[in-house]
Amino acid sequence: MPALLWAAAAGASAATAPPADEPLLAAVHLLIPAGPGGGLDSTARALGKAMADEGLAGRVSFENMTGGGGGRAMSHFIQSAPRQRDTLLVNSAPLVVRSLQGLFPHSWRDLEPIAGLIAEWSVVAVRADSPLADFASVAEHLREDPRRYTIGGGSVRGSFDHIAAALMLEEVGVPARAARYLPYDGGGKAMLALLGGEVDVLSTGLGEVLGYVASGDVRVLAISASERTHVLPDVPTLTELGYPVVIGNWRGVFAAPGTPPERISAFIELVSRAVASDSWAESLQRYGWRSQVVLGEDFAAHLARQERQLESIMNELGFIR
Repeated sequence: MPALLWAAAAGASAATAPPADEPLLAAVHLLIPAGPGGGLDSTARALGKAMADEGLAGRVSFENMTGGGGGRAMSHFIQSAPRQRDTLLVNSAPLVVRSLQGLFPHSWRDLEPIAGLIAEWSVVAVRADSPLADFASVAEHLREDPRRYTIGGGSVRGSFDHIAAALMLEEVGVPARAARYLPYDGGGKAMLALLGGEVDVLSTGLGEVLGYVASGDVRVLAISASERTHVLPDVPTLTELGYPVVIGNWRGVFAAPGTPPERISAFIELVSRAVASDSWAESLQRYGWRSQVVLGEDFAAHLARQERQLESIMNELGFIR
């Protein structure tokens, strides 16, 4: 299988903006389609913190809504759209994936794209006490027996963590559908599964492992970045190990369908000022995220391009029937 190059959208956060003299919006509610502790949760809370720190919103609140791999929150958001004028739905590449698979009755086109925020690289992680010393060990053993180890991920089969794992497996010569993949509802639950011994290897986002690396509970064997990252400088990229897989997951925010144009403009201004803040810059550094700020119509165009790219690779992997 040819390597997948995950091109980031153009654009980056602007220079630090001064705090707002008065809130742009009285209240902002961030709806998170996953449980606490995962990448979507971290992104929402980092964005909300930046809004609060900059005085951009009078009140910032959060709601975690799990179920259906994000489908429950998506359906709730769309069905109750008239009551969601203060709400931003946080989402990521799995939104596109699950729509392509027909797992969601809706797609990103049923929402109002406000902003793409970040790109996060995928990593291969194991428990600190795992006998797997490096990625070469994983590759060797799985080539001998694709079902020897269980691979976990914080999203459903055929979704983003699974796609990242599948691309890595295919590159090392293991048919993706022959491996054992266990899906979990969010990165937090997937990490607990790794630590508890339910899975042997974890495919997840970079930001979701850093705290566990710092505590000594987890080791990262490889990263899907185009070059080594400053937060884990000793971890090799898959490419330098001889497996040219470069893949990253975007995260962004959406308004409800039917949101008035003036409110959409206010949301775009709100987010653009939040991601220009020191608070947001600190979160980028903390989680190892890559800034990928695209706003409004440019975000929609980026989603359309990624949808075409994902459809091609998912057909090749057999994830679309």
